[in-house]
Amino acid sequence: MENQGRICPRGASYYTWQSGDTLRSVAQQAGTTVQAMQLVNPDVDFSTLPIGTEICLPSQSYTCVSGMAYSVRAGETFTSIAEDFGISVYELAERNPGVDQNRLMVGQVLCVPFMTGGTGGNNGSTNQPAQPSTPSLPTPSLPSQPSQPSTPPVVIVPTPVPSTCPAGYTRDIVRSGQTYADLLLRHNVSYRAMRSANPRLSPGYLVVGQSYCAPAAGTRQICQNLQSYTVLPGEDLEIIAGKLRITKGRLLSLNPYLLPSDFTEGTVICIP
Repeated sequence: MENQGRICPRGASYYTWQSGDTLRSVAQQAGTTVQAMQLVNPDVDFSTLPIGTEICLPSQSYTCVSGMAYSVRAGETFTSIAEDFGISVYELAERNPGVDQNRLMVGQVLCVPFMTGGTGGNNGSTNQPAQPSTPSLPTPSLPSQPSQPSTPPVVIVPTPVPSTCPAGYTRDIVRSGQTYADLLLRHNVSYRAMRSANPRLSPGYLVVGQSYCAPAAGTRQICQNLQSYTVLPGEDLEIIAGKLRITKGRLLSLNPYLLPSDFTEGTVICIP
């Protein structure tokens, strides 16, 4: 069988597709996310996967590209989880591509941002009955105290990154006044590509001098366990497929976020 030669990323395990399996059910059973399943199986079309096919189950390090894993609890909705973590539904959807927002299952794993305080994930369970107010009393005057030295400011240390970036990437630093959108415009890459390449680079908390690895201009996605290829002048989907001796369907499945019309000059695509 063709799946006998499948090679999974380090730390991942193997699983044989069973009758009745779905991408969501297997991800939940493995305690991982739909996104991670797709990430370690970039060539697999889960909607047409034959029974008996061997796939990869991601390790914990692949569960979330950024943030942390969170298991859905009874009564929670996509909207309530987003509100609990202080983010928009759109941002939660960005962190969990392929998840059906209207069909969450108890125990299903989602990617959420690291908690920096608050009651993330409590689904309102922290509501306590109101306590009677205590009448205010006059505060006795106290002798003045000598002023205390001010607390030194907190120094934010930029997130460390490798001193070199992978081949095809450009090492750059965050400059004063730049936003995350500025980085995307500067390098002409998609939000998804930049987030995948730099999971520790937080869009809302950029630090001047922080280093990052920018994908090649025109990159819309990161090619996990595949090669990147920049479409040359005059090439299109059909020409590239013929050049690689694979079908157009196979090439599209390796690039699930691209339209057939996206295969134009300068676009970075994933190839076997």
